[in-house]
Amino acid sequence: MDEILEVSEVIALLRPMFQVMLTTPELATLTLEIVPIDDVTGSALDGDDLVEQNGAVVRWRIMRERGWSGGLWVEDGLDALVRNVQSDLQDFIAESRFGWGQLRGPHDLP
Repeated sequence: MDEILEVSEVIALLRPMFQVMLTTPELATLTLEIVPIDDVTGSALDGDDLVEQNGAVVRWRIMRERGWSGGLWVEDGLDALVRNVQSDLQDFIAESRFGWGQLRGPHDLP
């Protein structure tokens, strides 16, 4: 698959999954960014930047806690991209102060 996505498209693709995974108070604190895989604490990519295969990660901040996804494998398809980030977010929630030990999320993403 030769998917090429802009950062804004990736965020739009992921936002519904975050809305399912997080509570309303958690969503109110959500910051969601795409950053280069080799500089996860650096500046976010611009909305019109292209997401290259395993060249970027999703960085989030929820309830003052920060987390990251693994590399974004765009060529694996859009469903796989969302499911991989969802899995990383689930691990983050279960290990966070606000969601310690909780299993959340969609069991079957559209």
